[in-house]
Amino acid sequence: MTAWTFLTNYGDSAVTLPLAAATLVVLAFGGSPRLLRGWLLAVVVCGSSMVLLKIGFSDCADSAGPAHRAFSPSGHAAMSALVYGGVALLACIGRARVLRALALGLALLAVAAIGVSRVIVHAHTVPEVVVGLGIGVGALALLQRSAKGAELRLDVPALLGTAALVVVVMHGTQWPVEPVLQHLGVLLHRRLPLCT
Repeated sequence: MTAWTFLTNYGDSAVTLPLAAATLVVLAFGGSPRLLRGWLLAVVVCGSSMVLLKIGFSDCADSAGPAHRAFSPSGHAAMSALVYGGVALLACIGRARVLRALALGLALLAVAAIGVSRVIVHAHTVPEVVVGLGIGVGALALLQRSAKGAELRLDVPALLGTAALVVVVMHGTQWPVEPVLQHLGVLLHRRLPLCT
């Protein structure tokens, strides 16, 4: 396994989806209802946007670029931006502005590295990563709006410990989300030709 593959695996749905679920559980037991609703909204917006775009473009190879494959926004980039950026954001609620900026900056630097790794391992093109990052950062902005004025009842050590445990246990695991979405897209396009 190359260093880039090792890095890109941090963005796999086998890591980001359990991390999103674990964060939801921590928020349900220790966060404010406002943060819980904000997290749910952000995850649903990010995840459903990626699913719809991947299915919608999955059989559009004729309109693709020089690679002659359909445009497929990077789910790794989108979900990484939301979950890693979101955990950093939640962990820094009520902290000094400098600490919040540092934590978010480090998280988004890691997310950018995951995005670069997607291009280097030839899983996505630069525009696909940029679209994925845009969706993830947009969902993160929704979460940030929910965090303003939220009650500070969040157990930060529990959040960070749970996040670290999920990432360590799930890293290297891969879920076949992309082939499933491609198959659903082919089925949809047979009934409703969206690319013609």
